[in-house]
Amino acid sequence: MANEKNLKPFKKGKSGNPGGRPKWKHITEMLKNPENQKKLAEVVNVVYERALEGDMRAVEFIADRLEGRVATRLSVEKPSDEPIKVFDIEGLDFDGRPTAAIPDNITDDSSDS
Repeated sequence: MANEKNLKPFKKGKSGNPGGRPKWKHITEMLKNPENQKKLAEVVNVVYERALEGDMRAVEFIADRLEGRVATRLSVEKPSDEPIKVFDIEGLDFDGRPTAAIPDNITDDSSDS
């Protein structure tokens, strides 16, 4: 049965992880070890060969490691009251009202009088 003590395992103002996230990078440190240099070379060769064979994930992996990942940019525009045009339907104007096309063979007779 749960009681108040079980629901609040840490004292107020005290973190459950006071040291924070560990700074040690396991894979990086392992690969820096001189004993693992041969294995590292094998991994690099496998990825390189796959890239040469056309594996785009391998190409992307190499590019990301050498050049860094491309920053994702988002643009935010001010909101507009104008409707978003999703479809272009012939016979409808941009505001949704029906429009009529005047045939080319009709002339304006009012200019003759």
